[in-house]
Amino acid sequence: MLDQDRRLLDGFRKGERRALEQVYRAYAHELVTFLRGGFTFRSGDQVIAFRGTQSNFQIEDWLHEVFLRAFSDAARAQYDGIRPYSAYLKMIARNLVLDELRRKEHRLRAQVDTLPEPGEAVDFEVQRPESPEEVTEKAQLRAHVDEYVAQLPPRERHVYLGRFREGLDQKDVAKQVGISVSKVKTSEKRIREGFYAFLIEKGWVNP
Repeated sequence: MLDQDRRLLDGFRKGERRALEQVYRAYAHELVTFLRGGFTFRSGDQVIAFRGTQSNFQIEDWLHEVFLRAFSDAARAQYDGIRPYSAYLKMIARNLVLDELRRKEHRLRAQVDTLPEPGEAVDFEVQRPESPEEVTEKAQLRAHVDEYVAQLPPRERHVYLGRFREGLDQKDVAKQVGISVSKVKTSEKRIREGFYAFLIEKGWVNP
């Protein structure tokens, strides 16, 4: 282990390829376990749970990025050789995941807070994917949407289907559901706020 082998530590600090490969092999499995298992973090007065990921693609991507950061000249120089290196890697991984959650939060806020134009069928999902990572993220978010919609009260579910799936305007939805336009607006607000709270509960966004 890096914090116990002074010769390995010396080669690591010099950036020797053999030393870096040995460090990678020694710690990669533990880091994968950490990313799959998740962790908790504090946001203001709340404790939020990141539940980890079972996506092999996501794990591989994060693993690559963590070691890319950890093996940079600056990071190798900052490691003191005393504290367990696994803890050092997990700190980098944790910051990486939190950065991604914050980026995801900004995208989802824009989606949840923006109402569709009349006649435009949209949904609470990531827009056109541009990478395999976004394809995976879209599928995961779709599963959360389906789970959320299934537990909505009947009125909110009908409003959701009419407004966000069929792209109907508020007047048409009001007629279809048998309620006033103002109640459609109220239902839309409840749907958006409830969905955002649901994503926080699932560990998808940082409040």
